[in-house]
Amino acid sequence: MFDNLASPGPLRFNNFAYALREFLRHVFHRLAPEDAVKECGWYKPHPTSKTGITRTHRSKFMIQGGLSDQFLRKKLGIDVVPVLTDLSDTFDMLNTFTHINPTTFGISNSAVASHAESSLQAATYLIEHIRECRGRVLSGLRSAIDKHVMSRALSETIVEIDELATHHLVDTVMIENSEIASIGSTSLMVSVEGNVEVELQYGSGSDLKNDMGAVIDESFPFTAQIEITFKRPLGSSASVSELSVDTSSWYE
Repeated sequence: MFDNLASPGPLRFNNFAYALREFLRHVFHRLAPEDAVKECGWYKPHPTSKTGITRTHRSKFMIQGGLSDQFLRKKLGIDVVPVLTDLSDTFDMLNTFTHINPTTFGISNSAVASHAESSLQAATYLIEHIRECRGRVLSGLRSAIDKHVMSRALSETIVEIDELATHHLVDTVMIENSEIASIGSTSLMVSVEGNVEVELQYGSGSDLKNDMGAVIDESFPFTAQIEITFKRPLGSSASVSELSVDTSSWYE
């Protein structure tokens, strides 16, 4: 892309602008695939697009995934419409020099340097604006998702501890850290770290009554991936897709 600026000729900046636009197009398509966009509840095909998908659709997906506009406004206090307008204006500015006309053909060296800097700043703004707004969405979700939902899902899923005792009972799931790992079209993934407190029973209930068994309380760290689907209210449907309980301390 930058080789175009170093190459002599009246089209060097036009070629640079085209390469930059195509680079951004690939970024948009990679981060917001067509099938994923179309699965979002807010998606409506645009009549001017052959596929029904526009850059605004892709920008929206990169910011909020399949979360509804109503949820963003009412629960998170975020209005993405001004952001999407700014992103569209920025991309339009990048498009200006990909079309060859008397005002964009054979521009001076100083103009090349000035426009190149402006274009790169605009491209940077485009990506940073998306990242900033998505960060606000992620931050808002962390407080919106009820930790009790995640605790309940984990309590129903832990099975690795079975091999440590005849029976076990999960007393408490303590979530110490949770981060939104990804936002998809119909659900989001939450990465969770914490500790699980369990009661390990050795022998049957009859063995315990006859002093032939034992009950031991233990705590083990865990990591998990929890999928929360976009159903009202958010968090009403959650399932554990990955779970790892570190029981190495038991064998030390």
